[in-house]
Amino acid sequence: MSRTRIVKGKITEITGGTSRIFANSIKINSGGSINYYAKNYTYGEPQEPPVSKFLPRILYVNGHFYNEDGTFEGKVNEVENEGSVEDVYVCDGKSIFKNEKGEESITYNDIQILKENDINIKHGEFINNAYLVFHEASIAGNKETALWIAHTVNNALNSKYRKGKNTFNQLFKTGYSSVKELDKVKIIPTTSNNEAHCFARSAMISVLKGNEDPTSKSYFWDGLDLFTRSGDLDHPKFKQYRSVNITKAHLNLAIDFWNVDSNKAKVNKNAKINSIFSKEEYPLKNTADGVILNEGGFFSGARTASQNNKAVHESLKSTGFKSGTLFWTTFKI
Repeated sequence: MSRTRIVKGKITEITGGTSRIFANSIKINSGGSINYYAKNYTYGEPQEPPVSKFLPRILYVNGHFYNEDGTFEGKVNEVENEGSVEDVYVCDGKSIFKNEKGEESITYNDIQILKENDINIKHGEFINNAYLVFHEASIAGNKETALWIAHTVNNALNSKYRKGKNTFNQLFKTGYSSVKELDKVKIIPTTSNNEAHCFARSAMISVLKGNEDPTSKSYFWDGLDLFTRSGDLDHPKFKQYRSVNITKAHLNLAIDFWNVDSNKAKVNKNAKINSIFSKEEYPLKNTADGVILNEGGFFSGARTASQNNKAVHESLKSTGFKSGTLFWTTFKI
């Protein structure tokens, strides 16, 4: 049986009486062998590191392993190993080695444990979070939609919009998300590596690794429903904020996208875009509930009386449109 130990960005595989160096990669075997303090013995006669009370023993870890693109690679759950099978690691694929007896050893390459708030995220929570991202993005979305949704939730979690919650999972299960209650407990199974599921898991990995936010500090999002209410300013966003502002480029993308029958059919094939959302600009004009304009490179709508109007000081502006989903940030007038 081979063992793989980490040595300053290289690994030494010690098999029987021979040693081999694999440069520029960090690997663990199926038991998760890790030793950050081992010395390199790769020339001359094979040697074992000297015994020292300052050298920790080789550590074998349990957990679930995913590639950064969201594909599931496998799991380790051995009684003698450290850690829990519920721990989640991102890796760079896996490799298979054979010893002189032909026995195979699987290694997961360049592993990194995933944490939230400096605590190892549990696999059950990770696959539930991924499902929630998938649910919000999958109907008409793509990889970029999932990525933006995951980072948008994370932005809200690290802002005043966190609703008193401390984790991604806690916030997503409040009224922050419109996912139905029965769907909020579903998971993406490890047996599934279909494209949309991988997009959602990859998006969660991006957040948990602390990757840069691509959304320009978005906090919320909306889909087709925003554009298809029968009343001009009926959508809740117009009731909750002093004004709703959409960059013309984002509006045009949304109109083009939702005018494709196959896209609309994924949500509501009979939906019709309200005439206030037009690719043609128009000056300020009154509606039944307030005022709208589509001029100077942006659309803006404001109700005469928003909900609890005296306490409302914020407005919305779009940050991007990604395959069916319009994203928002806030500002004060």
